[in-house]
Amino acid sequence: MFFTPWTPPTPIEQHLQAATARGDWDGQIGAVAAAELYVAVARVQADGLVPPVPLAPYRDPASGKRCLPVLTRGALPPWQPDWVFRRTTLDELALEWPNDKWHLAVNPGQPAASVIPATPLDRAAWLEVYAETPPPAPGRLLSLYTGPLHGPLAHGLACGAPLSVRDCVPWNELGAVYRDYGADRAVLRDTWGVADPAGWWHLTERLLAGAGAGAGAGREAEFALRARKGLAEHAGSADAPPTTEEWRQAVTQVLVHRAAPEAEVRAMDATVTRIAEAEERLRGEGDAVLRPGERVASAAAYGLACAVTVARLGLAARLCGPADAERVVLSAGEAARRTYGSWPAFAAGFLLGRELRPGGAGDPRTAVHGAPGQSGGPDRTVPGPADAGSSGYETLLTHRVLTTDPASPWLNIPWS
Repeated sequence: MFFTPWTPPTPIEQHLQAATARGDWDGQIGAVAAAELYVAVARVQADGLVPPVPLAPYRDPASGKRCLPVLTRGALPPWQPDWVFRRTTLDELALEWPNDKWHLAVNPGQPAASVIPATPLDRAAWLEVYAETPPPAPGRLLSLYTGPLHGPLAHGLACGAPLSVRDCVPWNELGAVYRDYGADRAVLRDTWGVADPAGWWHLTERLLAGAGAGAGAGREAEFALRARKGLAEHAGSADAPPTTEEWRQAVTQVLVHRAAPEAEVRAMDATVTRIAEAEERLRGEGDAVLRPGERVASAAAYGLACAVTVARLGLAARLCGPADAERVVLSAGEAARRTYGSWPAFAAGFLLGRELRPGGAGDPRTAVHGAPGQSGGPDRTVPGPADAGSSGYETLLTHRVLTTDPASPWLNIPWS
């Protein structure tokens, strides 16, 4: 009989298993201090439909100890509709521990399981180790080694990788959490205005159709980009696009011919200028995204990345099931392949779409009124510093990670 060897889902489980195997208490606590920890909660309790129940211990069959169980992110079970997860940390557990005689069970029943004493002296040591553990560095590429790494689903999830890297969550996870149940529902409600399955479904359809994540700017941008492509093809010089002035004049002539309102003409003229300026920045020195003379085909990539993230948030918030979330992710991947010819082209489209969203670089309203999305918008999917007002440096850092890290899905998953 052959047994498949266990694959640690993330380095946290790998380090925890190794420390436990060699009886290294310091190594165990160090791994747990660096981990996101999760506590299972009945959904009716999390939704406030029944009174909260204190954490209850169980008798660990291997050690015989009474333990409170927690899970690391890579050890979370498959999605279930009636059970959700609350995120916690080692210092929070140390400060709120209910019984000095209980032990902490990390990933019980799994190869990376550890049973850790939790006396007052032990918990004081937890706090010391936690305080000495550096916080996670921003802009990290995280992967689940047990998640999708190849195929259409992995390709679709990789389209959302810029936001996963920004939010410091695994890019290839479609499961029980994005952050945790409460935070995921709050983001959908406060950022996207979604609080029920019907709202989630309508939002994902809009994002896939290019009608979300700054829809007005998106429609104007796609019109302008198609006009530039058509102008180049009409002139028989697809490899030598028109100048910005020629482009502006052509778009204006089309709109005047259609008897478009003057406000629409002015808005489109501003959009053409913003696109040209954004492309020039993408050709800048250092992390140049576009080569000299290269143009962006479409800004739709930003909305597709948001669609993938909203699919993951909806699944984590129990507003949809796994099949519906997977459908959105696969549809986003298919739309990306229809629109772009490579990961670099998709990356350029994402960066352009992000700049063109309300509050992005060059938005004329920002200088007067402040960025419209700073309190939370399409570019802020989870609470934290990476919001719609985040710097261009952070965005380019994410781009650099995805285009240079050997483990990046953009370097390992074929485009077509």
